[in-house]
Amino acid sequence: MKKNLFLLSIILFQMIFAGNLPALCDDSDYYDYGYTEDVFNENMQMAEKAYRQGVDMVNSHAYDTAIDCFNKAISYNPELTDAYYNIAAIYIEQKKYDEAYNIYLKIIKINPYDYDSILQAAKISYNRKNYSLVLRYLKHIPDDYYNYELAMQLKADAQEMFNKQKGIIERSKATTASENKKVLIDKFSSPAGMAVDSDGNMYVACYADNSIVKIDKNKKRTNFVSGYLIEGPVGIAMDAYDNLYVANFDANNILKITKGGNVSVFMDKISQPYFLYIKDDILYVSEQGNDVVLTYDLSKYNR
Repeated sequence: MKKNLFLLSIILFQMIFAGNLPALCDDSDYYDYGYTEDVFNENMQMAEKAYRQGVDMVNSHAYDTAIDCFNKAISYNPELTDAYYNIAAIYIEQKKYDEAYNIYLKIIKINPYDYDSILQAAKISYNRKNYSLVLRYLKHIPDDYYNYELAMQLKADAQEMFNKQKGIIERSKATTASENKKVLIDKFSSPAGMAVDSDGNMYVACYADNSIVKIDKNKKRTNFVSGYLIEGPVGIAMDAYDNLYVANFDANNILKITKGGNVSVFMDKISQPYFLYIKDDILYVSEQGNDVVLTYDLSKYNR
């Protein structure tokens, strides 16, 4: 049973199977599917068996047991995205939206082109009023996706709400702040994080065009780094040696850029890194994908 059929089953099936159903998802014989070692290895067989048990538990509304079965299937096959999707759909049915959101992020990490999961994560983000995150998710949706129109309507709604939020924030600014604001330099492309090196040069991460802009003390603007390896830069931070660290939101990693402009992947598999901060050789990273803050000791890299 694929994920879309599962969503229909939650809505349409209002029945309880006759007979005794297992209270827990176990490893005892359940079906004889005729698998042989020549076709599937043992782990794949166990994953399929647990997955089918989970489907039966869903159809009998034994949702907690279904989740147990789907998790068992995942333990045998960690890339079984249908099992993840079914768990997320159960959480949606139970109105456990935070839990569902975290499951969708796991699916997207396994398959960045799972547009169903991207759309679901965007919907939850919209309900959380995180409209900027909705827009980031939906920019990845291609026009040949079967739910493209729904995704674009959600994107339009999020853009409207984002504009309203922005307007409210701007109107709420203190009068004195408005009177004293000064434009240092303009025409950035979605400016995000900023950092300053020991010489007083400022660096700005430009999210939309994947670049880091450098502004010297004379307000001269240069393109410090762009394109190569940079995908959706947001937070940036400068260490004591003028090494620049970049939260690569769309690439799920942290980049390190030396004073000379050499770019390398410093940390990989960081789920949606957002804000960076450095103090006393400790790098702090807010990881939105897992709702945690990470810390790294930079001293061993700067010896």
